[in-house]
Amino acid sequence: MIKYNKPYPTIGELIKDKDYDYVSYRMLIPGFDEENGEFAGCFSSKNGEIIPLDYDTYYESEEVIASEEWNMPKEGIENGLTVVVEGEFL
Repeated sequence: MIKYNKPYPTIGELIKDKDYDYVSYRMLIPGFDEENGEFAGCFSSKNGEIIPLDYDTYYESEEVIASEEWNMPKEGIENGLTVVVEGEFL
């Protein structure tokens, strides 16, 4: 997992040059979650555009505090990405 320093890259910056079959969107709430956050959704990307896989909304402008590229060929995922964003309790 690559951990970033401020200024954090955005989701849009991470997906602009590469298409991803599956992006695991994880949220880290400081002081409450494990190191890589909790699963909070998923999407794919094509030509820098976010394509939700779970009918949720994701924003290209959201800052990413950590990320990791991966693949799972047996699951049909050649280009996977995990992004961790910082969340907060409402």
